[in-house]
Amino acid sequence: MTDSPISDNPIFPLPRWLKLGSISSLLFSAVLAAAFIIAGGFTVYSNMRNTEEVRAWVSHSQGIVTNLQVQEQRLDRVDYGLQLYSLTGVRAHLKMASSNLSTLSISLVQLRDQMKDNDSQERHVQELDRAVADLVNALNQPDVGSDSRTDPQNRPVPERQISVCRDKLSILLQEERALLRQRSDGSRNSFYRSFLLTIGYLGVSTVIVALLFGFLFRDSWRRRHDERRLFAANNELEATVLKLTERVHESALLTSARDELQLCTSAQQAYDCAAHHMQRLLPDTNGAILMISNSRRMVEIVSEWGHPTALLDGVDLNACCGLRAGKLRWRKPGLSELDCAHFLGAPPDTYLCVPLAAYGETMGFAFISFEKPEAVPLAEARSPLVMELAELGSLSIAGLNLRARLERQSIRDGLTGLFNRHFMEIALEREIRRVKRQKTTLAVLMLDVDHYKQFNDTFGHEAGDIVLRQVAECFRRAVREEDVICRYGGEEFIIIMPDVTEQIARLRAESILTSVAETQMQFRGEVLRSVTVSAGIAMYPVAGKRGEELIRMADAALYRAKHNGRNQVQSASTKLEPETATTPQPA
Repeated sequence: MTDSPISDNPIFPLPRWLKLGSISSLLFSAVLAAAFIIAGGFTVYSNMRNTEEVRAWVSHSQGIVTNLQVQEQRLDRVDYGLQLYSLTGVRAHLKMASSNLSTLSISLVQLRDQMKDNDSQERHVQELDRAVADLVNALNQPDVGSDSRTDPQNRPVPERQISVCRDKLSILLQEERALLRQRSDGSRNSFYRSFLLTIGYLGVSTVIVALLFGFLFRDSWRRRHDERRLFAANNELEATVLKLTERVHESALLTSARDELQLCTSAQQAYDCAAHHMQRLLPDTNGAILMISNSRRMVEIVSEWGHPTALLDGVDLNACCGLRAGKLRWRKPGLSELDCAHFLGAPPDTYLCVPLAAYGETMGFAFISFEKPEAVPLAEARSPLVMELAELGSLSIAGLNLRARLERQSIRDGLTGLFNRHFMEIALEREIRRVKRQKTTLAVLMLDVDHYKQFNDTFGHEAGDIVLRQVAECFRRAVREEDVICRYGGEEFIIIMPDVTEQIARLRAESILTSVAETQMQFRGEVLRSVTVSAGIAMYPVAGKRGEELIRMADAALYRAKHNGRNQVQSASTKLEPETATTPQPA
């Protein structure tokens, strides 16, 4: 910055005693004035030159200080880039650090030229140059960013080199600032001398100083303004980062819920999975999943999280306002004072009901209460996510229910609820393979209801259906869980009993015959006559080693049981003589 030249000289009025009429007085005044002007001009010129020289050195020091501050900022960017690379492993941050370090290395050439007049500073610049070179070498190492290479203070090598560079820059900056203060003091002394010698230039000097301070004040104000803007931008950035982090967390929760729901193989697993992720999505809450029963008359609790102690189990469909409304419903003081009727005692002040529906069918609802008041704003903010999670859970539960129904229809007999013939063939082959590997035995029982056609002709097909269902229930009560009961066709049944001997199979078959014979069956309030069954047993591997062989042999044994008088058990290994072990004949 250059000062504006002073074009006007001050005019000093002469005292009255100097206003002499003589030429000598005029000449004296003229000589005195000329001498004053010459002396003042020479003094001003000398002081101006001296001031300009000092000012040039001050400007030189300021340029160096500015340059050093710029290098500090570049070094900070190198450190920032290395920290980001260490945290994220993204190569772009390492490239950014290397780019700033290259710029810093190039800038040291200019800094060396600026300080060549100062031996001490030039020596420090050389040390800084070596430290930067060491930092460049450290960055070029293949394991840069890792913590495997450390110095004696257990700091990573790049960090140590950055610290060395920062120390060197700090030394340079301190010495240059001290030199700047010294040169600034010399400038002020020169200015004061000029002020004392030439009072006429006081105004100009004052203007210059005022302008200088004005510029400094303007720069300070601008810097403060920029700092406020930077602070506001930083706060806004932090808020944005927090929002993005929260959204990533919420998205991860939904993704985890969707993935786990896809792994569920039963509706109960889906209930528990939805409840678990609802608790993760809304911490500090209690709640439950309530589903409409098969009768469509009540809503029952199927899964819980936390401790929803005030919630009733088995309530009417109209007990929940959210279920009636078919949409998410808040109950909060001042917002909605109408309480649902599915509580035991006083309901909570604030709770949330989320209906569960899929494919146009309402399935139930999710109830959510809050342990702490601080959890309510979070739930309000995450209401769309709660609805999305409820939708995911509803679709998964509906799909699992549909699959279960289809599976039941494909492997179950519609009348008796037993496995059908198709499933029996699959299960028999599977069990034969298993007992073959384990070298054990397997029993196949074929059972037939005695005189079933005559019973149908006498009492009708509806009564016959009741008899088949009652007989199937007797089978269920008489066998083990691992035994497979199937309706083979009409009034014929097959029971697969793995890991039993022929003696045990015969005892269980006789127990079944006894249970059926003792069962009293009714149709429309009328007691029907007693029903009996006959049974044939085929043992693997004695009677056969393939499924169709075992069924054929069991059928042959059943035929013998029918031929010998019914209501008895025959084995495929028994000859055609009368059966010794029979059950009591019905009355």
